Amino acid sequence: MPLTVQMLLERGEHGLELAAEGSPGAVDRAVTWALISELPDPSPYLEGGELVLTTGSRLALGEAASREYVDRLVAGGAVALGFGASSFYQNVPRPLVEAAGEAGLPVLAVPATTRFAALSRLVAGHLSDERQRELNYAVSAQRDLTRASLSPYSARAIAERLAKAVRGWTLLLDAAGGFRAGVPAARMHVARVRIELPRLRDRANSASLSMTIAGESVVVLPLAVRGRVQGFLVVGRSTPLTTAEQAIVTTAVSLLCAELHSARGVLDSERQHRLAVFKAAVAGDVGLATAIGEALDTDFPEGDLRVAILGVPSGHERELLEHAEGDHGLRSLRALVAEWERGRVVVLMPPAEGDTRTLEALLRRIPLARGAVSDPTPPGELSAAWEQVRSVFTSSRGGAGVLTCAGDVATSGLMRFLDNDEVRGWARALLEPVTDKTGSAKIDLRHTLRTFLAHNGQSDASANALGIHRHTLRYRMGKVAEALGREVDDPAVRAELWIALQLDDQL
Repeated sequence: MPLTVQMLLERGEHGLELAAEGSPGAVDRAVTWALISELPDPSPYLEGGELVLTTGSRLALGEAASREYVDRLVAGGAVALGFGASSFYQNVPRPLVEAAGEAGLPVLAVPATTRFAALSRLVAGHLSDERQRELNYAVSAQRDLTRASLSPYSARAIAERLAKAVRGWTLLLDAAGGFRAGVPAARMHVARVRIELPRLRDRANSASLSMTIAGESVVVLPLAVRGRVQGFLVVGRSTPLTTAEQAIVTTAVSLLCAELHSARGVLDSERQHRLAVFKAAVAGDVGLATAIGEALDTDFPEGDLRVAILGVPSGHERELLEHAEGDHGLRSLRALVAEWERGRVVVLMPPAEGDTRTLEALLRRIPLARGAVSDPTPPGELSAAWEQVRSVFTSSRGGAGVLTCAGDVATSGLMRFLDNDEVRGWARALLEPVTDKTGSAKIDLRHTLRTFLAHNGQSDASANALGIHRHTLRYRMGKVAEALGREVDDPAVRAELWIALQLDDQL
């Protein structure tokens, strides 16, 4: 507990008495040091919080001089004046008492039997004891945080222990500002803190950010791993943190960064495992890919597969990889996602309803992303499909957000002679009845038509590629024919529709 003026008064052995009370609550201010000075102006030697001790030997304490002297002490940050009885002044001069009362500065009458040195030792001893207590508390709290870092849920444990150590609340946010951990009372502040995060994000060497929320002092600290901000620690309470408490928070930041670094190391290992499985699969050795997957606890999709490659220009590589790894649609398909090289992500996934739409939606979320994907391919033919997809991706003119189907490239020779606005307008108008522009339709008739035509109108193969029953396919193709007003069993109609699809997809 900090030493206050009131605590000095309560220590009867020194005989201190309150000659001027000062402003309300002034005696509860903390004393940071005791300064003995007979100078008429000791303010240049004050830092704030001092108890100034004087006998007034060099002061002519009339009304004007007393007011000037007190004003200098208040301006310098003194919390109290200790006036010692001596041969110069046996009692605290009345003008000084009045001036101090007006300025709100407490004045302590120090009897002649009390030496200023004794008061200095008292203040210094209390401050030393207080610092030692703070140090012991900080060491104990840091030890407690270190133990918390060894628990299975270390991030949450560290956040909770830190809140207790600083007698406040804590929040642990991820890089996007999402809630990771924190005491219940802190959740209400997440939205307010999130507004300020852009000021710290992607600045791994930036200092902490201080603010006031609901009358409380709040500090936000970035958690950086490998030069990149991976999260934020937020600490708040009604009063600013002391030096010892700041050291406790610094320890928590270090432990949380270590926890993130460890998690990142595990993630890097998992990425290497997935890449190893993918390389074995596209090399044509599905058996080896399956064995590697089992040994490394990495799932390898079974049955026919699509292979895809997605790419972005420099500056968006990490965004592409993290979005692909976290995509809910790809996770539900149990797709294998791996980083082939920087800025290039590869995907192995079983064919299913909406599979290519999942990839297209992923590409649209990332600036300038594009990709290429194969038709459903037997596992033993993945090597050829992979080479075709890579070739198509490299040579494709597809724009941002475009997913090129490698199987469609075979018809691109004819498309060169039909590349004009008039023909494209024809294709767009022809396909408009089966094109869902809003993305809200439950059935993608256009994708169903594409798959049906790509498999030469074979119901079983088309249904298998779509992951649906052949009766369901027959129902959908009926809907397509009804929407188009054409008989899709007619070879000429099929040819027109296929060409229209190729032209419209290049827009």
